[in-house]
Order: sequence, then C-alpha cells, then structure tokens
Amino acid sequence: MSKEKLEKLIKKQNGYITTQDAMYEGIHREYLTMFVEEEKLIRTAPGVYQSPNAWEDKLYSYQQKKKRMIYSHETALYLHGLSDRDPYQYTVTLPTGYNTSQIKQNDLRTYTIKPSLFELGKMVMKSPFGNEVILYDKERTVCDIIRSRSRIDKQVFNEGLKRYLNDTSKDLNKLLTYAKKMGIETVLRDYMEILL
Repeated sequence: MSKEKLEKLIKKQNGYITTQDAMYEGIHREYLTMFVEEEKLIRTAPGVYQSPNAWEDKLYSYQQKKKRMIYSHETALYLHGLSDRDPYQYTVTLPTGYNTSQIKQNDLRTYTIKPSLFELGKMVMKSPFGNEVILYDKERTVCDIIRSRSRIDKQVFNEGLKRYLNDTSKDLNKLLTYAKKMGIETVLRDYMEILL
C-alpha cells in the first residue's frame, strides 16, 4: 500500500520527493531507502530524492538543499518574465550572518540583506518544470536590482525595469513602499523619471 502511495506522490510532485513530504503523507522513510536500492529514486541531497525519469529541476533541487535561500535578482527577473536571458548562474538572497560557503560551492551567486528585510516580498511560484520555488515578487526584484545595480549586467538591468513598467500587473505603491524600507526611494524615483 505505501509503495503505491509513494509512487503516486512522486508522480504528483513531478518526480521529486523529500523525506518530509513522505512522512507527512504517512509513508515511512524505509520506503524511500527501498526505492533508492531498487533504482526507482536517486538521492540528490540529504532528504531529497528524484525519479531517474524526471527532468532535472535545478531551481527546485537547490532550494530543497537550502530552504532558507530565496531566488532573487536576475533569477527572479527571468522567472517573472522580466528578462529573456536564462541565467547561467542562479542568484539567491540570504539573511546577513548566514554561512554562504556551501551555497557558493553549488555555483550560486549570493546576496545578503539584513534579517528584517529578508522576507519582504517573499512569494511562491512554479518553476519552468512545475515545482514550487520561493522567490521575491516583481516589486522586490526591481528594488533588488536597483540596490545592486553595480553588479547587474546593464542590458539585463534596463530590460528588467522597462518590462516592469510595461507590465499591467505592476504595483507602483508596493514598489515605493519596498523602496522606502530598503533605503533606495530616491534612486528608484530617478530611474522612474528617466524611463516614464
């Protein structure tokens, strides 16, 4: 019974499963070990498993390894459709003081921000492979690229701002609120005046 339940759960989750997911559904972790031995699952990280038939979803996989990180900057621009450029290196944000050495080993580009601003604009979205990942909303992403403009490719930066301003779902009030909290309100207004 638990074998069939586990197979259904793996299929439902696009070929990925965590020990936590299995236990939540009442499936003992021994079944995960059994599936690994039978080569029905591959252990990609502690507590993270992937079906050998599943497309590799690096966004999802990385986030399962380090649940605190939030996709941001160029990666969030791409996921929101504010950039056509598929990032060759995923960008994440972590709270200041977090040990980023393991994340940098995974070839992720990291930014840090004070803990009081870390969750500002946090949201969940489906990755291109249909798995849920955590990233910042459009307004926070725009604030992030303005805040880190010296580290962002100029073409990606300009395209992201222009696409945001042309986006019918933009929320300028939220953008200004975020900019005030992040201390970039004046810089944001300067860019908005140029682009509007």
